Amino acid sequence: MTVEKLLGEPIFQNLKVLNKKADLKREIFTVESTETPDVASYLPENTLLITTGMAFKENQSGLCEFIHSLDRLPCAGLAIKLGRFIDSLEPEVLELADQLGFPLIQIPSQMTLGEVFQQLLAYIWDNQNAELTFALNTQKKFSGLLLQGASLSVMMNNLGLVLKKPAALLNPFGEVEAAAHTCQKEHLKTAQSLFYELSLYEKKADSFENLVSGSGNNQKIRIYPIQTVGKNPYYLYIYGGGEKEDALSGIVIEQLILVFGIFLYKNLYVRCNPLKQKESILHILVNKHRKERWSAAQLFTVGEKYGLKPASCYKIILATLEPFGRREFDFLNLSYREERYILIYDWLNGKLQEKFHGDIIVFPETLTYQYVLLIQGNYRDLENVLEDYHEALLRLLQVPITFSFGNSVAQLDTIDNSYNTAMESYQYGEEKENIPYIKYFKSTNANELFKMVSGEQIKGFCLYHLKGLTNPEDEMTLELRRTLKTYLDCRCSVTETANHMFLHRNTIKYRIKKCEEILGREIADANYCFQLQLSLVLLEQNG
Repeated sequence: MTVEKLLGEPIFQNLKVLNKKADLKREIFTVESTETPDVASYLPENTLLITTGMAFKENQSGLCEFIHSLDRLPCAGLAIKLGRFIDSLEPEVLELADQLGFPLIQIPSQMTLGEVFQQLLAYIWDNQNAELTFALNTQKKFSGLLLQGASLSVMMNNLGLVLKKPAALLNPFGEVEAAAHTCQKEHLKTAQSLFYELSLYEKKADSFENLVSGSGNNQKIRIYPIQTVGKNPYYLYIYGGGEKEDALSGIVIEQLILVFGIFLYKNLYVRCNPLKQKESILHILVNKHRKERWSAAQLFTVGEKYGLKPASCYKIILATLEPFGRREFDFLNLSYREERYILIYDWLNGKLQEKFHGDIIVFPETLTYQYVLLIQGNYRDLENVLEDYHEALLRLLQVPITFSFGNSVAQLDTIDNSYNTAMESYQYGEEKENIPYIKYFKSTNANELFKMVSGEQIKGFCLYHLKGLTNPEDEMTLELRRTLKTYLDCRCSVTETANHMFLHRNTIKYRIKKCEEILGREIADANYCFQLQLSLVLLEQNG
């Protein structure tokens, strides 16, 4: 209740403000009546004091000191009955009141102090009772929505109806999570601008109040942080009606903040099950538990609803939240670490989906506080995008993140090779252009190339080129394959092969002739020799 609203009621229209620069926005919590000049030491804050000014009948300079003491309290104002002890206030009293913005209110001479006191106190109590009832009803309404499992959008629309004002909820990244239907684009744009202009992600206060220009008018916006379990809160924006008084009391806002805090905390637990389900798909993809390997067709079947699709190639990028590594993710008792992990997952997933239209899937790896980015297709310049995400997380949440690149693979059923190389990149990878949070796999030898090809592909390749020499069924055929490998290693030199194997040249010629019969063509073309040699190497690498 403000002085302005109180004096605006018809019942109090006979009360007159005496000074021109009175601050009528001062809050009134209660009413007291006294003639004691040192009463300021015993009054509660925001009191409207009623008096006849008897103590200052011959000493209005003392009244000035009295007004100073009331203003320091602070006091809502002084209602004085003129005509009994003081006929009129001297200019110095009115000038001081204007300097302080302190309301001086004249009580008509025909009214008794008791009458005025009772009317004012009854009105304030009735108003406070109405606000308390409104607050309790509001709390009951939103608690019911919470128990019914209402969505955030439904909660915000109901909030707008209760407040009769536009309202919006921003997440710790300064993005609009939901807004009341009365919120216009200008409201949302203003909310996001204020988030960055005021550096709200660095604020620790309970609430902020700002005046911003909208459609040519100054509009009050109140911003309330909503804490769940983390250090970085959500922010509830409530748009006022210009110079009109906000009818909501502090207790109403407190109830709303409490309910929305519970709602957001509940949502953290709701998000856990989908994360665990998606993580189980990741473990199947990368053969995490070393069970029977799934075929590409099977992987597409189980992963289709998560966005898996055929592509020219696949690659894994491992994103690691550095402060939380090697800590256990507790699904049953969420702390600020788990909250941040979930918040960042949703933010990162949303950003990548928007930019790459489903060609990048983000899988959770909760055991290590990592995210697994599955790239479907060949995308260049990913580093620039990831650098932007790194800087945003560092600025808004003070969380550094590292991106470790795995090698590309041609088939989805060999994606575990890319996952493994991404893991190695994180531990031993090379930095590109001295950027410490982007690492690449450093291959140790050429055999790593073979890991990107599935066993079925290797088997088919070898069978196509080596024919009956692929799987020798007798010792003679096995000896022919050994001779062929030595012959190719010796650059198709019969003499060198014979010396290497301690055999006669004619024996080598005979064996090569038998190999050509099995292969169905002469061993002469250089490219064909390379295909044979590669097939033999692949057989050795894969047992």
